[in-house]
Amino acid sequence: MRRAAAPGAPRSGDLRLPFALLLGQALTGALLGVAWWALARRPAAWLVGEPVVVSSAQFPIARDGSFAVLTATAGLVAGLVVLRRAGERPLQVLGAALAGALSGSLLTVATAGALPPSDPAAAAHVSLYAWAVVLVQPLVLTCVVAVVSLSSALVGWTRATG
Repeated sequence: MRRAAAPGAPRSGDLRLPFALLLGQALTGALLGVAWWALARRPAAWLVGEPVVVSSAQFPIARDGSFAVLTATAGLVAGLVVLRRAGERPLQVLGAALAGALSGSLLTVATAGALPPSDPAAAAHVSLYAWAVVLVQPLVLTCVVAVVSLSSALVGWTRATG
């Protein structure tokens, strides 16, 4: 016999999406770490801007840029999922998505740093130069949700008053 849930208590179906966003972005972060490692070990000419940038001193900028693009794409996708599926508990879903975005971004850095360097003689692993780039994924997710939500509210308001 099933017990009835207390009034105001979240049903088990209500918790699936926040957990899916949290764990899904963390797992995606590990996969993005492998992709970032493959891109950033020895940046290709198109990534560092050949023929303008020919110095290996510019590689950290290319690494951070490729990290920002990968995690911004993940943040965009997560933001669209939040907008599409938020339902009755949008703040719970957004909070879980932001926690997942930050954990996914940190797991991207950790995964790429744990993989071996491109040259066995090199001691340096793939790492970030500017650690603020870790916040790109949560920032993009928040901006997507905010811009779309505010635009939708503005359109609804103008239709109601016009």
